[in-house]
Amino acid sequence: MLATIDMSWLRAIYNFFYEIFFGCSHDHLTRPFTLHAHSYKVCLDCGSQFPYSLDKMRLLHPWEIAKQQPRVTELTPIPTHPQAQEDYSRTKAIA
Repeated sequence: MLATIDMSWLRAIYNFFYEIFFGCSHDHLTRPFTLHAHSYKVCLDCGSQFPYSLDKMRLLHPWEIAKQQPRVTELTPIPTHPQAQEDYSRTKAIA
């Protein structure tokens, strides 16, 4: 009994340091899921999500994801309600 308890502690310590130094290898992935027009796979060991391409039938690399994201070229101001601007005054107390 004592030997099995000692081995479980050693195994727990080994697993703890293995995760710190090497991390999850993501060997156990689910099938592809598609939600809200985004496909991904999930690691069954750690729960990390990885983008998946249905066209290429493989996981996407980070640089491929960066290419797909639209770039913002011009900022547009947010319209405000005209009455809200009339009600505001620096001299009025806010209750």
